Amino acid sequence: MKNKKIITVVSIAAILGGLGTTAQADTAGSESLKTPNSNEIGVTISQYEYKEPSLGVSLKAINWGVEYFGSRRINNDWFFIGGVDYNNGKQDYSSPGSGTLGGVPTYYVNAKLAIGRDFTFDNYVLSPYVGYGYRYLQQNQAGLASSTGAIAYDRQSTYNYAPIGVIHRFQIDSKAKLVSTLEYDYLIKGSQFSGLSVLNGRAGVAGVPDVTNNQSSGYGVNFSVMYKTDTWAVGPYYKYWNINQSDSVSATVTIGLRRFTGTVFEPANNTNEYGVKATYSF
Repeated sequence: MKNKKIITVVSIAAILGGLGTTAQADTAGSESLKTPNSNEIGVTISQYEYKEPSLGVSLKAINWGVEYFGSRRINNDWFFIGGVDYNNGKQDYSSPGSGTLGGVPTYYVNAKLAIGRDFTFDNYVLSPYVGYGYRYLQQNQAGLASSTGAIAYDRQSTYNYAPIGVIHRFQIDSKAKLVSTLEYDYLIKGSQFSGLSVLNGRAGVAGVPDVTNNQSSGYGVNFSVMYKTDTWAVGPYYKYWNINQSDSVSATVTIGLRRFTGTVFEPANNTNEYGVKATYSF
């Protein structure tokens, strides 16, 4: 499996290099659409929803965020891009088996670095790229009780992934351009930490361990369309994750005077986030 992932990334890099033979000649107008040397800071507001369909679990929130994005030319056509974004909100939990729980503090940090190349056409530029990304999410809910009395626990989620995308830049007029980005995120490895030990000492429960499950299959999609001038930009964006069921970890617990052995796993889940962002270039 690891070899297949390495081959996939290498193959994409080779495709990026080969595209140079088909690109049309640069024109004076489209030259300004190439990836610039720039720094951008921005703010976001979004609707966030996480679901585990098999269990009917959902977490919803209105989130706010901040982000940084930078780009650097290596030479006339090749470039580096990178960025980090922070997203925060208080989520409302709902489950048929565990009831409801409001105001769960949740945040995530996402960072990526990629290399790409500009391909200049008559009136637009395409900039495919490939790189590495890391996403960390934390929910701080240990000890909170739902409407049915179920006890919540802290959760930490990490994704290591390969972002594979393309940026399209089109000149609208002398002062503004339209910049669209479409990105596929290939999950390399994920992990899910569940702080289940918070259940110990409640209703005769003992021996419950904290558990970390590994996730090896899934993907994400990112899409944005930005109206951009030399100093600022604004537009909608959408982020999606679809992660398959994790591996299983065995655990033995004691309830009263009886011992039970079972398995813990992270169910298949998906995340939808759509919102608006505004950025300032400097």
